[in-house]
Amino acid sequence: MEEKIRLFIEQTFLFEFGDDITSTTDLFKAGVIDSFGYVQLMHFLESEFAFKYSDDEFLTQILVSLDSLVDSVREKMEANAAA
Repeated sequence: MEEKIRLFIEQTFLFEFGDDITSTTDLFKAGVIDSFGYVQLMHFLESEFAFKYSDDEFLTQILVSLDSLVDSVREKMEANAAA
């Protein structure tokens, strides 16, 4: 799952994670993504991993790093499996 997310971000936003941009880097502050890119990324996560962010989650839980994205997807998948 983490690799799929990483590859999507790298291929969509045309950069590679490495020394300068790591899994904990704020992708907004680093200039990797903007608000349009964030919406695109959220739609990818929802379609790829078969879950839906609520409007409240989408607007209040801004996920800024690869690690936070992976954690969020993992939580959503676990919640779906428990339901």
